Amino acid sequence: MSFLSATLGRIVHKYRTVAEWAEIYGKVVAAKPIQLKTKQNRAGYIKRIVGELGERSVGAVRPHEIAAFIGDVAAEHPHLARRMLIETRDMFREAVNYGWIDRDPCHGIRTPRVRVARLRLTFEQWSAMHDWAARNSPPWVSRMLVLALVTGQRRGDLRAMRFSDVWPEQVDGVAVPCLHIEQQKTGTRVAIPTSLRLDTLGMTVADAVAQCRDYAALEDDGDGWLVRKTTGAPPVGASMSWRFEQGRAGALPPAAADADPPSLHECRSLAARMYDAQGVRDVQTLLGHSHASMTELYKDDRGLDRRHGRWKVVSLG
Repeated sequence: MSFLSATLGRIVHKYRTVAEWAEIYGKVVAAKPIQLKTKQNRAGYIKRIVGELGERSVGAVRPHEIAAFIGDVAAEHPHLARRMLIETRDMFREAVNYGWIDRDPCHGIRTPRVRVARLRLTFEQWSAMHDWAARNSPPWVSRMLVLALVTGQRRGDLRAMRFSDVWPEQVDGVAVPCLHIEQQKTGTRVAIPTSLRLDTLGMTVADAVAQCRDYAALEDDGDGWLVRKTTGAPPVGASMSWRFEQGRAGALPPAAADADPPSLHECRSLAARMYDAQGVRDVQTLLGHSHASMTELYKDDRGLDRRHGRWKVVSLG
């Protein structure tokens, strides 16, 4: 193909409509080695793009038009807007590759920021969910809720807790029994004194651990998971979240349409707020959050016995 014919072809193409290009682009997407569900989703995105820009000449589309289109989607469906922008970018990038246009009108358009409107969990809501779970759910669910609130730990760390994780740490020359958590997300080693008490709940960490002992089978040596099914095995993480959602649906009114209802993770925020309100100053260590102001960092000591190495003990002062 000569330079002249290629140039003339590009000139002709850019006056054709976005809808015409979308027919070809749709076939390109359909030929990709991706899952059928993904192809169906992308076909829906393409249809929406055509509905907005289909009559425009493909070479006449300007960035401000695409930005306005994505902005309208984001106003109603923030998560969908991100997917729509990804698809629109790919659609016009392929148009450049196929010689329909010389420039990509999506260049420079920012990805919409998705603001999470997840509602905070209150102690009154937690109490209602705990009471509902005690009546309607397997025994491990109500105990999981207590552990989540008293310890402030993440779902995966709750699931990993065992009775053998309790042993004493030397604090100012005194042996202080602690529940030890090696946090899965960060690797931070946190030792929570079992005497830590959540005043509003009226329970200590020791109380929360003790109530986990007799409701389901333990191993022959008396060890076992704190949160466990009647078989003695811990529930999978998805089951923990699902049981929380089940309790939320059973005990609480529906969340506002424009907000995400609180998840199991919100027990961490509730624990932080409650401990802070009662004057526990070391909430950051309890949650295992790293921060620039923290001077004590843990080294990766994989392969050592868990009773050796350094643990960061939560201060009760």
